[in-house]
Amino acid sequence: MDLIYTNSKMEDLGVLQDYELDLAFGADENNLECKVQAGSHCCESGSLLYMEGTEYGGIIDSVEVDTEQQTVVYSGRTWHGILSGHVIQPDIGFDYYVAEGDANAIIADIIARLGLEDIFTVSAEASDIEINKYKFARYTDAYSGICAMLADFDGKLKMEHRVDTIVLSAVWRMDFSKDEEW
Repeated sequence: MDLIYTNSKMEDLGVLQDYELDLAFGADENNLECKVQAGSHCCESGSLLYMEGTEYGGIIDSVEVDTEQQTVVYSGRTWHGILSGHVIQPDIGFDYYVAEGDANAIIADIIARLGLEDIFTVSAEASDIEINKYKFARYTDAYSGICAMLADFDGKLKMEHRVDTIVLSAVWRMDFSKDEEW
């Protein structure tokens, strides 16, 4: 699968060749590290790395050169890490952020509140996951908060890089243990 890189303006520049990529996301880690040979160095801080049509990717926050090994290491945050770096705050005068309605509409509201529309787009289609007066934990990060909300209603967060954006959507969780094929 191609690992595409951009400049800091999020314009596609090319496909990385001969790289080592380590992505981690979930409850503990939400970071990425990509190592290339020094002669293949092509990214800068603020560049994106991604695999089209998948949730694999993120933003480069630092570039380190290892002259002894003749390598360059790009480090940064996955899409999950970008969300986890922003806090969901309640409206002024309220102790909690409370949400109700279609899950995708709620996620869109959170992305707008956090000012992340330049990176993330939320699916405009209804998710069919109806959220009923969900009270977010106080000052939770966006990734944990969205995942907790969806889990309470038997859903999960889906991320997918499409064209020039990362599309977020709420989808139903699947129990593969009940599928005879698995």
